[in-house]
Amino acid sequence: MNKLKAVFAVLFVLAAGNMVFAQSKAPLTVIASEGPAQVVVNGRVVGMANPSMTVHLLPGRYDLMVKKGGKPDFRQTVQLGPGGLTVQAQLGAPQQMQPQRIESKPMPPPVVVKQLFNLSITANAPGAQVAVNGSVIGRAPTQATLEAGNYQITVTAPGYDTYSASVQVNGNTSHAANLRQVLNRLTVSANVNGAEVFLNGVKAGNAPFAVDLAPGSYNIRIAAPGFQDYNAGIAMSGPQNLSVSLIPLFSTITVTVPAQIMNREHGNDRDRLDLYVDGVKQNGLSAQVPPGQRKIRVVSGSFSVESVLSVDAGRSYTIEPTLTLNIR
Repeated sequence: MNKLKAVFAVLFVLAAGNMVFAQSKAPLTVIASEGPAQVVVNGRVVGMANPSMTVHLLPGRYDLMVKKGGKPDFRQTVQLGPGGLTVQAQLGAPQQMQPQRIESKPMPPPVVVKQLFNLSITANAPGAQVAVNGSVIGRAPTQATLEAGNYQITVTAPGYDTYSASVQVNGNTSHAANLRQVLNRLTVSANVNGAEVFLNGVKAGNAPFAVDLAPGSYNIRIAAPGFQDYNAGIAMSGPQNLSVSLIPLFSTITVTVPAQIMNREHGNDRDRLDLYVDGVKQNGLSAQVPPGQRKIRVVSGSFSVESVLSVDAGRSYTIEPTLTLNIR
């Protein structure tokens, strides 16, 4: 009895092993003579051979079809064994079908396999994001593999208006998205009419001035003769109005006393001189004054001399008092 039980145990193990082995899948490798080509097994698309692909199936008999647009289909009935099978699919060549068993089930109706095409999309905006029918497929340049039909593409990028277009795909198709930059208006005014306006070191016009700029950072300089330059950085994230008051360049006025009228008996007579500009006493005999008409007066004790001076910006002026005797 024990021997009989042992024999039954061995047979059970062998049967279980055979069942596991029978359920193991084997590789079916298809090599297309021209890729990419669709691979259809028993009426179901299992992948794309470009030029080869491998699918794992249970051992058995299968109807294999390989399709590529413009070429006659490759059809063959194959027997897949546990060790796998490799099929060379010669597209366009006469096919030899292995005979079907009489007891086999009727062949399923032929499956219409839709052809796939590449839609390639480029954009003039760096890093533009591309969506097809609302689904993001990547950043331009990019492509999608699609069936024939009409598709809505949307392309977006910072600083650009959203681009939308309808594209008809009947074959491999390329589409270039031309996005329009979002421009912001910069308006510049200055207290000096005609002051020169420079953007990033390049003269752009004269104040009053207006220009449309793409979003970003710019260096602006406004210059006018006789005035200090205005320099600033601006960030164009929307419309901006810039009003600038240029500061006049100051001029220098200095009083000197000629040696021939100096009274050496009283030491340094310069200490006895006072300088007034527009009625304001200056600290010493030199002064920084803005350009324009200026009233200059030099005083020494009970004597004074006065004159009006037209001052140009950035210039230096020297005033020398003189002493003359008028005899009547």
